[in-house]
Amino acid sequence: MAPVILVTFAGREARMQILNSYVRRAMADGLIDEWHIWDFTRSADDHDWVTREFGPVRYMGDNVGYQHRGAVSHKAALRMDALITNDLHIALLPKDDPDHVIEIVVGGWNNQQSVLRKLPRAMLKDFDRTQAPASWVRSTPGVLSSGRVNDVVLNIDSSGIPDLMVNGITVGRWPDITLSAGADVMVRGGWGGTLELTDVVAPVRRYIGNPGDQMPYFQCYQYYAKRLPDFVDALFLKCDDDIVYMDLDGLAGFIDHRRKNPHYFVTSANVVNNGVCAYFQQVSGALPLSLGHFERPPGGFGGTLWTDPSKANNLHDFFLAAPKKEFPLPAKVVDWQERQSINFIAWLGRDLQHMALARGDDEKMLTVDLPTFLERPTAIYSDFTVSHLSFGPQEKGVDVNRLITAYDALMREKLAL
Repeated sequence: MAPVILVTFAGREARMQILNSYVRRAMADGLIDEWHIWDFTRSADDHDWVTREFGPVRYMGDNVGYQHRGAVSHKAALRMDALITNDLHIALLPKDDPDHVIEIVVGGWNNQQSVLRKLPRAMLKDFDRTQAPASWVRSTPGVLSSGRVNDVVLNIDSSGIPDLMVNGITVGRWPDITLSAGADVMVRGGWGGTLELTDVVAPVRRYIGNPGDQMPYFQCYQYYAKRLPDFVDALFLKCDDDIVYMDLDGLAGFIDHRRKNPHYFVTSANVVNNGVCAYFQQVSGALPLSLGHFERPPGGFGGTLWTDPSKANNLHDFFLAAPKKEFPLPAKVVDWQERQSINFIAWLGRDLQHMALARGDDEKMLTVDLPTFLERPTAIYSDFTVSHLSFGPQEKGVDVNRLITAYDALMREKLAL
């Protein structure tokens, strides 16, 4: 199977709702097989929205807090397949005790020891356990395997007593704990142990990067690069969370072109509000001079559109008013040798072998550094149009709320909602 996987770095709720509608329609139409939402949110409200909206969590960095996994009762055990080398944290939230949580750490202390603690629920959001001594400790050397997915089974017997098995071995049974009403279950990694729940295969699923990183995106690229055999046949799309228009009629052609032209390293959609695309859109005559001069950004980076909110506002308004939502380029495919914004791009899974990116400027690495090293061009595909709401330097003057309202109306018209 050669799936089409869309990757989106999420996410700002107000800006991402429109994209959400387009992508779910594309999935319903069979254009996109999987949507991987990488949660790099910077506000608690946006994180809560992404958590509610985008399905189960598949992967979390080692500094990510507890995430909901499911529930356990005497009628139904909780089972999960966990890829983790150490410090699997399992939190049991008793349904009949809203104030406390039972925390089980499996394979802590360099995968040598497991412990159990009873904690106030407020401590779920805190990693510090210096004031919370364990009530149960067991030496469990090598309990978590680094060479296989760990089979984890949490059970509650008819008396309400919980027990935990990992890879067929009983880690612990705790007769002094009674969970007669069952419990909700949350999980996380920690202390260098990233956690991947490999049994989560929902078409839309979340991947959570470590919080607080100002340049976090390398975590995503490294994740896929390290799993090259799993994704070598896939075709990847990557888009910003503020894509506010997507030409679904042109998406199949974009995907087909990407598959059939492997010599390109990355291929970009034809993006409204993108400096390089705007230059070529005006060269082709699609953008009149009355909108201003859209120069070729020096080296493909920056330029007046990137910094000028009035230009961005005028460009969006011109696109919204256009009878046909397209700004053709001078050719169906424009070869490109310089930097370009990666608002909506595609790459082939086989090229993940080159994409274990270091922390830093992923845009420059993908459109300049790697193409130069590999001696492969990038391209812009004319017949698939998307619209990108705003760049950071435009933020002070782009009329975001007005434009979102207008693009929302356009989306509802296009999707007949």
